[in-house]
Amino acid sequence: MILDEATVIESGHRQLSGDVLAQEIGGKTVWGDYRYGYKYVTIFNCDGTMEGKNNAGAHHFGEWSVDMKANTFTVKWDWGWDNTTSRAYVVNDDILFYDSTTRQWRTSITRIEDGYMPLEV
Repeated sequence: MILDEATVIESGHRQLSGDVLAQEIGGKTVWGDYRYGYKYVTIFNCDGTMEGKNNAGAHHFGEWSVDMKANTFTVKWDWGWDNTTSRAYVVNDDILFYDSTTRQWRTSITRIEDGYMPLEV
């Protein structure tokens, strides 16, 4: 279990730069885990919009952006899901997001597919 951001950095895991993160997810469908045991799938459109579903049946829309100077990733959902600004780290084969405001690990990306796939968790 990863306890804090410093542990990840000290362990040699790299932070994704803003431009690399944008290339990794823009125009793609991603699957991952969210705290409280939720699984999700989200489409990140290149225009900064997104659409996602989780394993509890919630279906939401929002906007995403990357701050290239701060190397942070921000999501703003229409309602119901948490809005966050996070730093992204590659840990093993996953991308983990550390919320820079709450100082908690929030979300992971465990799978990325090019293009727009069906929103099936």
